[in-house]
Amino acid sequence: MKKIIAKTKLRNYPVIIESGILLGESSRAGTILKKIFPGSEKVVLVTDEKVLSLYKHKIDGLLSSTDKEHKIVTFPDGEKSKNLSCTKIIYRKLLDFNIHRNDLIIAFGGGVIGDLTGFAASTFHRGIKLLHIPTTIISQVDSSIGGKVVVNLNSFKNIIGSFYQPHAVIIDLALLSTLKEKEIINGLAEVLKYGIVFDKKIIELINIILKKIDQNSEKILFELIRNKKFEEIIYRCCKIKTEVVYKDEFDTGLRNLLNFGHTFGHAIEKATELEEISHGEAVAIGMILAIDLSIKLRLSGQEIKDEIIKLYKALKLQHELPWIDPDLILAAIKFDKKFTSKQDRFILLKALNRPLFYCNIDEKIIRQSIEENMSHKKD
Repeated sequence: MKKIIAKTKLRNYPVIIESGILLGESSRAGTILKKIFPGSEKVVLVTDEKVLSLYKHKIDGLLSSTDKEHKIVTFPDGEKSKNLSCTKIIYRKLLDFNIHRNDLIIAFGGGVIGDLTGFAASTFHRGIKLLHIPTTIISQVDSSIGGKVVVNLNSFKNIIGSFYQPHAVIIDLALLSTLKEKEIINGLAEVLKYGIVFDKKIIELINIILKKIDQNSEKILFELIRNKKFEEIIYRCCKIKTEVVYKDEFDTGLRNLLNFGHTFGHAIEKATELEEISHGEAVAIGMILAIDLSIKLRLSGQEIKDEIIKLYKALKLQHELPWIDPDLILAAIKFDKKFTSKQDRFILLKALNRPLFYCNIDEKIIRQSIEENMSHKKD
């Protein structure tokens, strides 16, 4: 078991990483929950229908092992559930169950469930106990840690939210075993972000694992995440996230670096109304656009883009943008939370692990990066 103590102004909390802690033959999660949350009398677990269908037996066992009254709340799988209407449904369930501030709400799922549940937890009774049990790569390495709790408004992603740190995070890598290949690809985009911006050792570890796998295998990504070294990759990502949050909990400076690729990525999602391209795909393409912009501004050389695209291809990540009207992307970029009314602010690269902030880029250059990295032009 690996354990990180995330230190924040609101509270310090454990991030526990262990394969099989929930799904193993001798699950210890119930014991851990009773130790961390001794004063909680009731538990509400929020998940989505897909996750519940996969893990209902384990979820029931986990809740029973806490020896507390419990309820399960479910939502349809996908980004469309991360909104104020679903937040109100959680509020109603909490009211009906007479939940108080000492009681516990568990987010058992991916990033959507984590964001939605966290936002509800932060605002109900002005804050109730919150535990994240993330079930995807993206949520394990990123969204479950750091206290950003958000929901979407119409097609505007993550526009309503607050900062509310969880009371604990339990990461079980065994939960990744049921992911489909596309979900793994989405998560690997977020993992690569940490390798590109903060720790090139993550990229080295991925390449070490890939060299041991038959490149013709149809299960190459499944073998990658089952490799023992992948647990170290997850740990490194979580460690980076906790350290960055400690230095900049409220996202006013350093923490913005965690949004590398997200300025373009969120704009792509907005331009496609959160339907055509997944978050991981959008971020993957967004990182390529940010690197391309760095090259056009003569901050870095072509070799970094070539190296990253080579790795993208090995990991089946999308590196080209499908046809989307560039005007829609450029309009959506203006809603980026790092921007002000007078200044845009991009995260670019000088080299691997040498990120920088760059402001007020000529829109013609941004448009050029978008258009040149499209897989095909408009018919």
